[in-house]
Amino acid sequence: MLHAETGKMCYIMGVFTNEGGTMKKGLITLTLIASCACFASAEQWKTLGTRPMGMGGAFVAMAQGPMAQYWNPGGLAMKSSASISGLEIPITMGLEATGDILKNTSEIGEMVNQLSAVKSAQRGHSAITPAQAADFVKTMSLLGSMTGEGKGAMIETAGGANFKFAKVAISINNYTSIGLNPYIDVRNLGLGTTGTSIQFAGNSGASAPSGYATAVSNLTTALNRLDGTNTNAVYKLLCGTGGNCDSSITNNATLANALAAYASSLNITPTQVSEAAQNISNYAATAGPVVNGAISGGSYTGNESNLTVDAASFTEIAFGYGKFVKFLDGLSIGANLKMINGQMGHTGFRFMENSKTGDAFQMDNLKTSWAPAIDLGFLWDINEKYPKLPFHPKMGLVIRNLNSPKFDRPDQVGGTYKLDRQARLGFAIHPAKFWSFALDMDMTKNKTAVRGFESRQLALGTEINLVNAKAFNIPLRAGLMKNMAEKSSKMAYTMGTGINLLYLHFDVAAAISSDTTIMDGEKIPTKGTISASLGLLF
Repeated sequence: MLHAETGKMCYIMGVFTNEGGTMKKGLITLTLIASCACFASAEQWKTLGTRPMGMGGAFVAMAQGPMAQYWNPGGLAMKSSASISGLEIPITMGLEATGDILKNTSEIGEMVNQLSAVKSAQRGHSAITPAQAADFVKTMSLLGSMTGEGKGAMIETAGGANFKFAKVAISINNYTSIGLNPYIDVRNLGLGTTGTSIQFAGNSGASAPSGYATAVSNLTTALNRLDGTNTNAVYKLLCGTGGNCDSSITNNATLANALAAYASSLNITPTQVSEAAQNISNYAATAGPVVNGAISGGSYTGNESNLTVDAASFTEIAFGYGKFVKFLDGLSIGANLKMINGQMGHTGFRFMENSKTGDAFQMDNLKTSWAPAIDLGFLWDINEKYPKLPFHPKMGLVIRNLNSPKFDRPDQVGGTYKLDRQARLGFAIHPAKFWSFALDMDMTKNKTAVRGFESRQLALGTEINLVNAKAFNIPLRAGLMKNMAEKSSKMAYTMGTGINLLYLHFDVAAAISSDTTIMDGEKIPTKGTISASLGLLF
């Protein structure tokens, strides 16, 4: 019903704009076409080519040369003075980690020894310190933070060969996405099972040791904050379902007494015990559900934590053509007819099974199928209608995979994968012949290879040609991009340059996220992309 009503709205508004001015008609028409496409979801937009990459991923309204076929086939109809023909071979590769997955993984790695100490104490019936109890709670919190959608990593590549002559283009490009989707089983941790219990020999839970009353009160309050469906949850988890810690330890309060008594025997001060209590409180909200779930969980050998790898590789063979239309000066329309080879892969790796980690990346379970698709592009050179407007403004719209082709998924998963349409709107101005600004925005909220993580890119960039001569030029490019679909997304910065010597063009570009995470004590960006291209353009 939503799509039907949207179709009516687009039709009515289209009729209405026919009675307005020409410029208003052009602007509203392109915007409405985009809005009619924006209800679908699709693959994340791939930034193909070094020139667009260096400009933050903004190129829809600047589409020119062989790359116009991908970015906006309307750009294939450029006038002879601005037309660029030839061959361009781009390649792009990027990696992005989502949902703080790297940070959590690194922190869990740092906490492994503490978690092992608690498990060893359970198996060996020995004691733990308040600090070890706090580290145990923090580890439970980190495990809980790694569950849910939107947490994972993706590897994306794009590349191929693109040829254009006059208004006709032919290309073969591949777009591949690999998603790493972890699942963390926070129930079967081997904790809380009968026969496993910490012990506090000589450290009774009957009362707080002298001078530790306030620290014990703080510790008891912190432990109680972890209770959910189970009261005295931490006591049950550490002492086992049989309650085997000690006859004097029967709940969180007496467990706090015993922890403090053991700390006192090791000359750990009340202040240090209170600090451990505060650390437990800090992680209680996220650790609580994990602690409560682990009580009823099973053996660690039955842990079902796994890594699922989903891959989608699409190879497009495309034929494109563009031409100017008569009803609006400066407006060109272009289209691509494509045959797409879709190769879908799915595999998984169980961490507790006796298999090698590399098995997760052996895509034996593949399915290949073919489907036709259509792209449509519009590019309006506004100065052709209004020559007095400054900065030579342009506006463009591209809709990829208009018919939403479907591809067979592996037998292990079943069904089909729908490559939904993408719509992207762009604007560009040229303050000088050697200087350009461009702005692009996705009109569709697009899926990615990480389940639950969506993409809707806003891109802004500029290009300055230092020499700006056909025989020799050094372009400098810079830009910004931001994923508007994810509230936690931060800005990414892009840069690019190259050397153009006669007809030979070699360019490079890179993007790096301003968002960083800690991995093995080092700050690293959560997203990075590199791109290079070689062209013979005339």
